[in-house]
Amino acid sequence: MASPSDNSKKENGDDDGDDRLSVLPDHILVDIMHLLDWRTMIRASTLSTRWKPLPYLLTNLYLHVDDFKPRTGILVMSQLNNLMSLYTETIKRLLAPMGERAIKVLRLRFYMTDPHLKSIGSIVTSVLERGSTKYLEFIIVTELHDVQCNEDNVRFGQRFIRFFNSYPYTFRCLRSLSIQNMRFNESDVPNLLNACDQLQRLCIESCDSGRRSVLQIDVPRSRLIELVFEFCGYVRIELVRVPKLVVTYDTWMRENPPIVFGHVPKLRSINFGCACMNWQPPFVLSNWLSGTRLEIVSLDFHDWMIWVKPEDPKLLQPIFSNLMDLYLSNIFAECDLEWTVYLLEAAPSLKNFFLTVSRHVCGRNDYVDNAERVNVAWEASSGFKHYKLKLLDIGGFETDCKMMKYIRLVMGCAARLRTICLHNKEPCDDCDAMHREAPSGSSFPVDEGDKNLIREHLTDGLSSAIEIIFE
Repeated sequence: MASPSDNSKKENGDDDGDDRLSVLPDHILVDIMHLLDWRTMIRASTLSTRWKPLPYLLTNLYLHVDDFKPRTGILVMSQLNNLMSLYTETIKRLLAPMGERAIKVLRLRFYMTDPHLKSIGSIVTSVLERGSTKYLEFIIVTELHDVQCNEDNVRFGQRFIRFFNSYPYTFRCLRSLSIQNMRFNESDVPNLLNACDQLQRLCIESCDSGRRSVLQIDVPRSRLIELVFEFCGYVRIELVRVPKLVVTYDTWMRENPPIVFGHVPKLRSINFGCACMNWQPPFVLSNWLSGTRLEIVSLDFHDWMIWVKPEDPKLLQPIFSNLMDLYLSNIFAECDLEWTVYLLEAAPSLKNFFLTVSRHVCGRNDYVDNAERVNVAWEASSGFKHYKLKLLDIGGFETDCKMMKYIRLVMGCAARLRTICLHNKEPCDDCDAMHREAPSGSSFPVDEGDKNLIREHLTDGLSSAIEIIFE
């Protein structure tokens, strides 16, 4: 309710009734609009005539097709054309020339429906021809989200290649591209990469070129910085010449990681994850990563088998000699952690070590064909010392004997360790629901008394200069 003083101001003409936000100049309101998702932005633009033109002044646009979906209900195929028609008409209006406005960043996420690809290609091409766009990203999703048959993937692949061939200038300006559920001809992806000479990031999900297909990537003049593969069916991906690359690969279905590293002189970071199947045995990192010099390594075990086999650290040291940051994620809770010390021995320059223990009881990655969870046996070298490690960060900490013993082991090895950060397990609605049905208390310390007891136990006989933080 308005206060008497507010009513007095209006009666005296001291206030025009607009809120204080609306009286800000256009460029500030546009900056605020840039922080909103599309649905919120449209709602804001309907508040008053003052806000109505603001979406047409935006220079950075991320138009996500899901923002156009109804709030309730699941999208069905019969609604898809209407959704994409609304999406296409919206971007046509928003991207129409207006004064001196320049579209600097344009990110579009859309379904690959045949009738609308031509419209999107034409609209984006007209924007690019104005010469002001510095960053263009396509995230192209397919109509079906379940496991698809080969015929669907072939159809999507052919449709995408037609789109690519129809708008070569648009694809040449792409900086980032994400595609999914497509089966290509053997030459399609190499042709795409050679044509998209501005491309810096390519994400390929659930794609292949047929049974037991091999993907060769040889782009010596490419600007490609990041390659992301998720659930792809290639038996091998050969990075012949990719000079500026960082690689992410999540979930492969073969005995060994399918990436083969060729000429990748600037490769400094890899991010690999997999919930291994029972036919995927562990392997040694030194054989796979031979010839690389890495600074950041992230390995995600998805709550299941540890798919790396501990080896003599001296064999791995040429690869990890420059390693600065190491991330080991989702190690199953029953696994002893002492095996991870062999990675510390192999990485004398390591400064930050991040480790996450998965304590999910909901079985989020539980599949019939998952490899068995087997403890990894390893004994650290006697007298080993690490002189660069400064931070040990552990997620999923609980005060069990195994965890406490492991932390003291690292503290004893790391002569210059300064900080230990201990985090509770990550939140999970399904796990929380199961705990409500069968309560079991967490052993993550809550009050300061318990935290201090843990600090005393961990530092007993060791350096007390290490700061132990509970978060």
